[in-house]
Amino acid sequence: LMDRFGYMKLIDMTAYERNKEAVHNESKYLFRCMNTDKICIFTDKGKMHTVKVMDIPLVRFRDKGTPADNLSNYDSSEEQMIYVSSMGDLKNSALLFVTAFGMCKMVESGEFDVSKRTIASTKLSDDDRLIFVGKADEMDNVVLQSENGYFLRFMTKEVPEKKKSALGVRGIRLGDKDVLSHAYLIHSHTEYSISYKEKQVSLNKLKLAKRDGKGVKIRI
Repeated sequence: LMDRFGYMKLIDMTAYERNKEAVHNESKYLFRCMNTDKICIFTDKGKMHTVKVMDIPLVRFRDKGTPADNLSNYDSSEEQMIYVSSMGDLKNSALLFVTAFGMCKMVESGEFDVSKRTIASTKLSDDDRLIFVGKADEMDNVVLQSENGYFLRFMTKEVPEKKKSALGVRGIRLGDKDVLSHAYLIHSHTEYSISYKEKQVSLNKLKLAKRDGKGVKIRI
Protein backbone atom coordinates (compact mmCIF):
# COMPACT_ATOMS: atom_id res chain seq x y z
CA LEU A 1 0.00 0.00 0.00
CA MET A 2 1.10 3.60 -0.56
CA ASP A 3 -0.77 6.67 0.68
CA ARG A 4 -0.82 10.13 -0.92
CA PHE A 5 2.16 11.21 1.19
CA GLY A 6 4.34 8.43 -0.24
CA TYR A 7 4.37 6.17 2.84
CA MET A 8 4.73 2.51 1.84
CA LYS A 9 3.88 -0.66 3.78
CA LEU A 10 3.08 -4.30 3.22
CA ILE A 11 0.13 -6.02 4.88
CA ASP A 12 -0.81 -9.65 4.55
CA MET A 13 -3.93 -10.77 2.69
CA THR A 14 -5.96 -11.53 5.84
CA ALA A 15 -5.39 -7.95 7.10
CA TYR A 16 -6.42 -6.67 3.68
CA GLU A 17 -9.65 -8.71 3.67
CA ARG A 18 -10.55 -7.48 7.18
CA ASN A 19 -9.94 -3.81 6.33
CA LYS A 20 -10.75 -3.76 2.61
CA GLU A 21 -12.92 -0.62 2.61
CA ALA A 22 -10.45 1.41 4.69
CA VAL A 23 -7.53 0.17 2.58
CA HIS A 24 -9.14 1.45 -0.62
CA ASN A 25 -10.17 4.76 0.99
CA GLU A 26 -6.74 5.52 2.45
CA SER A 27 -4.38 4.17 -0.23
CA LYS A 28 -3.38 6.06 -3.36
CA TYR A 29 -1.68 2.96 -4.77
CA LEU A 30 -2.51 -0.64 -3.96
CA PHE A 31 -0.96 -3.82 -5.41
CA ARG A 32 -1.02 -7.53 -4.85
CA CYS A 33 2.57 -8.60 -5.27
CA MET A 34 5.08 -11.32 -4.53
CA ASN A 35 7.96 -10.65 -2.13
CA THR A 36 10.31 -11.18 -5.10
CA ASP A 37 8.66 -8.31 -7.01
CA LYS A 38 9.72 -4.67 -7.32
CA ILE A 39 7.69 -1.45 -7.15
CA CYS A 40 8.42 1.07 -9.92
CA ILE A 41 8.01 4.79 -9.21
CA PHE A 42 7.93 7.05 -12.29
CA THR A 43 8.46 10.77 -11.61
CA ASP A 44 7.95 14.08 -13.43
CA LYS A 45 11.74 14.42 -13.81
CA GLY A 46 11.78 11.44 -16.20
CA LYS A 47 13.25 9.02 -13.66
CA MET A 48 12.13 5.57 -12.58
CA HIS A 49 13.05 4.48 -9.06
CA THR A 50 12.60 0.87 -7.94
CA VAL A 51 11.90 -0.50 -4.47
CA LYS A 52 12.33 -4.19 -3.74
CA VAL A 53 9.14 -5.51 -2.13
CA MET A 54 11.25 -7.39 0.43
CA ASP A 55 12.65 -4.01 1.60
CA ILE A 56 9.16 -2.65 2.41
CA PRO A 57 8.18 -3.28 6.06
CA LEU A 58 5.47 -5.87 6.71
CA VAL A 59 3.28 -4.23 9.37
CA ARG A 60 -0.20 -4.11 10.87
CA PHE A 61 -2.76 -2.21 8.83
CA ARG A 62 -2.88 0.78 11.22
CA ASP A 63 0.92 1.24 11.22
CA LYS A 64 2.03 4.26 9.21
CA GLY A 65 4.66 2.67 6.97
CA THR A 66 7.93 4.07 5.64
CA PRO A 67 8.40 7.01 3.21
CA ALA A 68 9.42 6.03 -0.32
CA ASP A 69 12.32 8.51 0.13
CA ASN A 70 13.81 6.14 2.75
CA LEU A 71 13.39 3.01 0.62
CA SER A 72 14.71 4.29 -2.73
CA ASN A 73 16.53 7.17 -4.43
CA TYR A 74 13.22 9.03 -4.81
CA ASP A 75 13.36 12.57 -3.39
CA SER A 76 9.93 14.04 -2.62
CA SER A 77 11.41 17.55 -2.25
CA GLU A 78 12.63 17.57 -5.87
CA GLU A 79 10.31 15.32 -7.89
CA GLN A 80 6.69 14.22 -8.02
CA MET A 81 5.37 10.69 -8.46
CA ILE A 82 3.18 10.46 -11.54
CA TYR A 83 2.79 6.68 -11.88
CA VAL A 84 3.49 3.74 -9.59
CA SER A 85 3.19 0.06 -10.48
CA SER A 86 4.60 -3.30 -9.54
CA MET A 87 6.96 -4.79 -12.10
CA GLY A 88 4.70 -7.85 -12.19
CA ASP A 89 1.77 -5.69 -13.35
CA LEU A 90 3.86 -4.07 -16.08
CA LYS A 91 4.92 -7.35 -17.72
CA ASN A 92 4.16 -7.51 -21.47
CA SER A 93 2.57 -4.04 -21.48
CA ALA A 94 3.10 -0.89 -23.51
CA LEU A 95 3.42 2.33 -21.51
CA LEU A 96 2.29 5.71 -22.82
CA PHE A 97 4.52 8.66 -21.89
CA VAL A 98 3.30 12.27 -22.26
CA THR A 99 5.21 15.47 -21.41
CA ALA A 100 4.09 19.01 -20.58
CA PHE A 101 5.42 20.23 -23.94
CA GLY A 102 3.11 17.78 -25.75
CA MET A 103 5.58 15.03 -26.66
CA CYS A 104 4.36 11.42 -26.51
CA LYS A 105 5.54 7.87 -27.19
CA MET A 106 4.93 4.23 -26.31
CA VAL A 107 7.65 2.23 -24.56
CA GLU A 108 7.63 -1.56 -24.19
CA SER A 109 7.63 -2.41 -20.47
CA GLY A 110 10.57 -4.82 -20.75
CA GLU A 111 12.85 -1.78 -21.01
CA PHE A 112 12.15 -1.04 -17.34
CA ASP A 113 12.97 -4.51 -15.99
CA VAL A 114 16.42 -3.50 -14.78
CA SER A 115 18.55 -4.19 -11.73
CA LYS A 116 19.53 -0.54 -11.10
CA ARG A 117 17.67 1.34 -8.38
CA THR A 118 17.25 4.44 -10.60
CA ILE A 119 17.22 4.89 -14.37
CA ALA A 120 16.13 7.55 -16.84
CA SER A 121 12.66 6.40 -17.89
CA THR A 122 12.58 8.81 -20.83
CA LYS A 123 14.49 11.60 -22.53
CA LEU A 124 13.22 15.13 -21.82
CA SER A 125 14.09 18.36 -23.58
CA ASP A 126 15.22 21.34 -21.48
CA ASP A 127 12.58 22.52 -18.98
CA ASP A 128 10.11 19.80 -20.06
CA ARG A 129 8.63 17.36 -17.52
CA LEU A 130 6.61 14.18 -17.60
CA ILE A 131 2.91 14.65 -16.80
CA PHE A 132 1.61 11.15 -17.55
CA VAL A 133 2.70 7.51 -17.69
CA GLY A 134 0.13 4.74 -18.02
CA LYS A 135 -0.54 1.24 -19.35
CA ALA A 136 -2.08 1.56 -22.80
CA ASP A 137 -2.87 -2.12 -23.45
CA GLU A 138 -6.66 -2.10 -23.74
CA MET A 139 -7.27 1.62 -24.25
CA ASP A 140 -7.85 2.71 -27.84
CA ASN A 141 -7.93 6.53 -27.40
CA VAL A 142 -5.64 9.19 -25.95
CA VAL A 143 -7.01 12.56 -24.80
CA LEU A 144 -4.62 15.45 -24.16
CA GLN A 145 -5.73 18.49 -22.13
CA SER A 146 -3.86 21.82 -22.05
CA GLU A 147 -3.86 24.48 -19.35
CA ASN A 148 -5.63 26.89 -21.73
CA GLY A 149 -8.53 24.46 -22.18
CA TYR A 150 -7.66 22.74 -25.46
CA PHE A 151 -8.57 19.05 -25.76
CA LEU A 152 -7.32 16.66 -28.45
CA ARG A 153 -8.58 13.08 -28.81
CA PHE A 154 -6.87 10.63 -31.16
CA MET A 155 -6.25 6.92 -31.59
CA THR A 156 -3.69 5.27 -29.32
CA LYS A 157 -2.22 3.44 -32.33
CA GLU A 158 -1.05 6.81 -33.74
CA VAL A 159 1.57 7.01 -30.98
CA PRO A 160 4.76 5.26 -32.15
CA GLU A 161 6.74 2.84 -30.02
CA LYS A 162 10.15 4.26 -29.12
CA LYS A 163 13.05 3.37 -26.87
CA LYS A 164 13.05 4.84 -23.37
CA SER A 165 16.06 6.93 -24.42
CA ALA A 166 14.08 8.65 -27.22
CA LEU A 167 12.25 11.99 -27.06
CA GLY A 168 9.01 10.86 -28.69
CA VAL A 169 6.79 12.68 -31.19
CA ARG A 170 4.54 15.71 -30.92
CA GLY A 171 1.08 14.80 -29.69
CA ILE A 172 -0.55 18.24 -29.90
CA ARG A 173 0.29 21.67 -31.35
CA LEU A 174 0.30 23.99 -28.36
CA GLY A 175 -0.24 27.74 -28.50
CA ASP A 176 2.22 30.27 -27.05
CA LYS A 177 2.89 29.69 -23.34
CA ASP A 178 0.36 26.82 -23.24
CA VAL A 179 1.41 23.46 -21.78
CA LEU A 180 -0.31 20.14 -21.21
CA SER A 181 -1.86 19.69 -17.79
CA HIS A 182 -3.43 16.22 -18.15
CA ALA A 183 -3.45 13.17 -20.39
CA TYR A 184 -6.01 10.36 -20.33
CA LEU A 185 -6.14 6.83 -21.73
CA ILE A 186 -9.75 5.90 -22.46
CA HIS A 187 -11.84 3.27 -24.18
CA SER A 188 -13.92 4.89 -26.92
CA HIS A 189 -17.10 2.98 -25.99
CA THR A 190 -16.96 3.78 -22.26
CA GLU A 191 -18.21 6.98 -20.64
CA TYR A 192 -15.40 9.13 -19.19
CA SER A 193 -16.35 12.51 -17.70
CA ILE A 194 -14.08 15.07 -16.08
CA SER A 195 -14.82 18.41 -14.48
CA TYR A 196 -13.17 21.38 -16.22
CA LYS A 197 -13.81 24.80 -14.62
CA GLU A 198 -17.08 23.48 -13.15
CA LYS A 199 -18.23 22.14 -16.54
CA GLN A 200 -18.55 18.39 -17.22
CA VAL A 201 -16.58 17.25 -20.28
CA SER A 202 -17.26 13.79 -21.77
CA LEU A 203 -13.85 12.71 -23.04
CA ASN A 204 -15.21 9.88 -25.19
CA LYS A 205 -17.57 12.31 -26.98
CA LEU A 206 -14.86 14.74 -28.04
CA LYS A 207 -14.39 14.79 -31.81
CA LEU A 208 -11.90 12.09 -32.86
CA ALA A 209 -9.01 13.84 -34.61
CA LYS A 210 -5.44 13.10 -35.64
CA ARG A 211 -2.31 13.29 -33.51
CA ASP A 212 -0.39 16.57 -33.84
CA GLY A 213 -3.51 18.72 -34.26
CA LYS A 214 -4.48 21.81 -32.25
CA GLY A 215 -7.48 20.26 -30.55
CA VAL A 216 -10.75 21.98 -29.62
CA LYS A 217 -11.18 24.66 -27.00
CA ILE A 218 -13.87 23.96 -24.44
CA ARG A 219 -16.24 26.90 -24.08
CA ILE A 220 -17.04 27.83 -20.49
